[in-house]
Amino acid sequence: MSQGKIAVVPASLGVLGIQPGKGALMASKAKAKPPAMASDEEEDHSLEAFFKENQYFLLPWVCLACVQLAVFQTPCIAAWCDRRGLEPLGAQSVIKMAVFAIMAQYVVHGALAVYHDSLVSKGLKIQDRPYIFRAEEVATRSSMVIMVSMTAYALTPMNHGEASLLDVFIGYSILSLLHDAWFYMVHRAAHTQQLYALIHKTHHKWKQPMAFSAYFIRSPSQMLQEHACIIPCMVLLPVPVYSFLLYQYIGAPLSMLEHCGFRVGELTLPFLGWVNLPYFGHLKLEHLMTVLGGGLSLIFGSQTVEDHDYHHLNFHGNYALSFSYLDRIFGTYVEQSQSKSTADEALLKA
Repeated sequence: MSQGKIAVVPASLGVLGIQPGKGALMASKAKAKPPAMASDEEEDHSLEAFFKENQYFLLPWVCLACVQLAVFQTPCIAAWCDRRGLEPLGAQSVIKMAVFAIMAQYVVHGALAVYHDSLVSKGLKIQDRPYIFRAEEVATRSSMVIMVSMTAYALTPMNHGEASLLDVFIGYSILSLLHDAWFYMVHRAAHTQQLYALIHKTHHKWKQPMAFSAYFIRSPSQMLQEHACIIPCMVLLPVPVYSFLLYQYIGAPLSMLEHCGFRVGELTLPFLGWVNLPYFGHLKLEHLMTVLGGGLSLIFGSQTVEDHDYHHLNFHGNYALSFSYLDRIFGTYVEQSQSKSTADEALLKA
């Protein structure tokens, strides 16, 4: 989940435009690639085949449910939850979250497929590799990971009491910042020789990511990167359930867009593209998502689509989830503007 300078692609994507910039220099030269077909298109990627190949896929999540039941029924912890008025999130809320996130990845992938040629002609595609239109394997695993990982929160005690807008913003900020810091540490550790093959190699199967890649991950890795941080935050810190829901409903699509392979944040907002504000310029989708993310990326820097695309292509650098400040502090941030400028100049000379 990322809350950087990227934006949701609406159904009206076809009427969007971009303002002249470095990416626009590629418009006259770029040509749409033919649809990329999966190399294993004859293989069976149904749910039945997935569970046949991954017989123990549900085991880690069953273990997590058992641990939550045992821990939160411990007398001292149960008393703590009672004093704070914490109650389990419940099945209804998590099923809604899961269905929304599963639908979101198909919406993002479908929109990019429909408007692929237009986006390429505008120079918004990051890599030269053909876009993967057929993605049965990655879509199947991604959908299952979303379903089980989000329903795992059904047993997590959360604060369902009344909360002001300030309370919700503070809780949302806590989740965003702490999860980003936790993700940075776990993600960077997952790229060490000792852990990469064990928990993270699956996520890097494709050097060119797509929307489904966000949750194309093994169960233990998803638990370490997200649940090991979010569950304690909800129980121990002043985070209202509304902050959690906002974080999930915004964060899931953002993570998919972070993996989409296109600079969609440069698309201007429908009907508002004519607005030209000082400092911000023309209103773009990245501005909208910055606002929805609480404006935190203005302070802590943004982990952009290009930043994470570089990570998938080169397997190092840009480890954070939403913000760039930790990568900059620890020397793991790789600036993309210079490489983008070089690529544009090379294209003009071609």
